[in-house]
Amino acid sequence: MRDRVRLPADARVLAVGADDAPMIFQVRDNCLGFSAHPGIKSGMIEDLVMEFDEVPENIPRTLAQMAAQQRAIADALSEIMVGVVKVTNLMR
Repeated sequence: MRDRVRLPADARVLAVGADDAPMIFQVRDNCLGFSAHPGIKSGMIEDLVMEFDEVPENIPRTLAQMAAQQRAIADALSEIMVGVVKVTNLMR
């Protein structure tokens, strides 16, 4: 199983994560790809975890870390949405 997206050869990386893995990429003029849900919240992950019998270790700590980053995620989401509008020419 891969834990990173495999980009098409002609993809242009627009943003990377802390580990330099591609997070947002562009293919052609107005196609965008996201390797994660840009508006994810810790409650959404908690709901997913509750669906399975087996869960990763330290999930409470991971959820707490994610909750602590919620403001930074929201701030980044605003910048991402501005970029989406620019790349796709939605405001033309």
